[in-house]
Amino acid sequence: MISGKTALITGAYSGLGREISIELAKKGCNLFLVGRDSKKLKDFCKELKSYNYDIEIKSKSINLRSNITISYLGTTNTHIDILINNGGVFPIKNILKSTNEDFDNCFDINVRTPFILSRDLGQKMVNNGWGRIVNIGSSSSYNGSSETGIYCASKHALLGLSRSLYEEFKNTGVRVYSISPGSMQTPMGATDTRQDYSTFINPKEVAEYIVFIISYNNEMISEEIRMNRITIK
Repeated sequence: MISGKTALITGAYSGLGREISIELAKKGCNLFLVGRDSKKLKDFCKELKSYNYDIEIKSKSINLRSNITISYLGTTNTHIDILINNGGVFPIKNILKSTNEDFDNCFDINVRTPFILSRDLGQKMVNNGWGRIVNIGSSSSYNGSSETGIYCASKHALLGLSRSLYEEFKNTGVRVYSISPGSMQTPMGATDTRQDYSTFINPKEVAEYIVFIISYNNEMISEEIRMNRITIK
């Protein structure tokens, strides 16, 4: 179902984005990878070749801030079938000590960029009658916590955006998924020293699940998914 499709993944070379990119490569997708560190991005592109020698990898280092993302996408004719809005930031800071700049930076990357990409690329998907938009949320999409108020607010906003996109696109052939995992064993997850990292979710498992559900093309859809880890004894 998704072999030969072209996917754009933000935050592609690290954490969950890395695992999703690998799983899509295994399925024969063409990848358009977005990341902020050009060297890490290029190194990851070379690594992906080992999963699928025929894969077409288009990489360019761009800042995830929305105005730069827009100008870049406006210069390419690449048709995107699958959009993975994975890139994000995770500020750990007390609200009383947070600045307007902290808020703007978090919302710019965690909310505004997915909004713009979903709007602009989603229109092309609607025109083609097929598409997949995956917004990576968090358990913080449903909860609040101390020290991460701005992050929680951004993920609540992304959830609202996802729900609205789902309603607007559901009769067009474009499917929208909100995926909200708990803390994951990623570089971003490792910055939260308030929790036990060993209990965090393996991002590879999350990536495998995401690729599975976007491949399913019958009437059923998993539109809003929350993921947590349990201990099996």
